[in-house]
Amino acid sequence: MKNKYLTIFLLVLLMILPSIFPDNESRYEEWSKSLLCPVCQGETIYDSPSEYADDMGAILLEQINNGMTDDEIYSFWVSRYGERIITNPINQNLEILIIPLVLISIFILLFVRKLYAKK
Repeated sequence: MKNKYLTIFLLVLLMILPSIFPDNESRYEEWSKSLLCPVCQGETIYDSPSEYADDMGAILLEQINNGMTDDEIYSFWVSRYGERIITNPINQNLEILIIPLVLISIFILLFVRKLYAKK
């Protein structure tokens, strides 16, 4: 019985470890899909066929292999190209997510209040 639980624990641990400690390839893929190519119209450096995107990808891979943290990589690219280089601003700009949620909540509360006021 103990072996069964130990085996299940080890399997779950093996499934969770890659998400806790991502390897360089997965970090590179994640970052290259979230950085826009400044030359191409709306394409990430992962999808872009331009040589400029290839050069950016090489710099990104070098940063990851040198052990830079995600915050350091983010700061590097934003300092050179501005916030528009990042495709997923929700991770950095929380107000983009919070403001619509607050407005929706207010409208729902007003609707429910008006609905119960009629009864």
